[in-house]
Amino acid sequence: MTTMPESQTGNTATDDRSDGILRDAWYMALPAKELKTGRARELSVCALSLILERGADGGVAASTPDGSPPPVLQEQDGLIWAFIPEQSGGQPDTPPPSLSGPGGGKVRFVEEALLPCHIDDAAYGLLDPAHGPYVHASPIWRTSKTLKDKAKDYVPSELGFTMVPHAPVNSKLYNIIGGSIRVSIAFRLPGLRIERIWNEKHTVLGVTMLTPIDAGRTIIRQVFYWDTPVLTVIKPIARLFTRPFLQQDVRIMALRQKGLAFGAKGMLIRDADQLFIWYQRIKKEILDSRAEGREFVNPVKPATLRWRT
Repeated sequence: MTTMPESQTGNTATDDRSDGILRDAWYMALPAKELKTGRARELSVCALSLILERGADGGVAASTPDGSPPPVLQEQDGLIWAFIPEQSGGQPDTPPPSLSGPGGGKVRFVEEALLPCHIDDAAYGLLDPAHGPYVHASPIWRTSKTLKDKAKDYVPSELGFTMVPHAPVNSKLYNIIGGSIRVSIAFRLPGLRIERIWNEKHTVLGVTMLTPIDAGRTIIRQVFYWDTPVLTVIKPIARLFTRPFLQQDVRIMALRQKGLAFGAKGMLIRDADQLFIWYQRIKKEILDSRAEGREFVNPVKPATLRWRT
């Protein structure tokens, strides 16, 4: 497992509530096994500096360097979740997302990287379904020479949307767990991409998580659960592929920031960018419903999207 990026350990972040980061939300703060008994971990989530500690009883507690009320923590699915309130001392109305990972909910693999960008930019990169053959080109994964027309059905789901179950057509890697594979992919704000891969015998759950350090830095983590013996066997070499995969995202986000610094304007193209358009609409609706004191209404409608990848 990689260590926490050095840029997250300096407690340089300040609590800025005008930074465009969605609060009153749960964020994955740390994989549970990274917090050892008797050893504190300093980190920042949503520009809030935190000190996490695990007591002798196994429980997890948080404090803040300035003595302000700490956020609520909950350990679940092998992860430590932090509820980051809009107002200091705010309490959650709902528990953190339940991932229902296979294999007893045991985290099997984690890889992470530091993206030099706002969480919204990170979400844009995560949601673009057409970038794979270009940003993540690989002889064993896919290349721009193997493009295929795609048509995927989407439906609204909790704080997000879901690509309905389908048989994968691009990647042979899915077949490592056997035949008759089905895949579903859900995205839930503020930053969870949940991919479930299964057949009659086995299930793999891959969750990509975005955790903002502050307005200019976001941690991206890939967390995997499985009940597939073959993946346990090849786990030692998996990092040879996942680490470069994430570093490709880091590189493209760094290039994007250079363009934005010169006032470059982004252009959203349907249908490939529809997922990010939904992200923007859902985020706005979350904020609007809170401000107006009403129930959230998901703006996503069932749709079939088409692109080439």
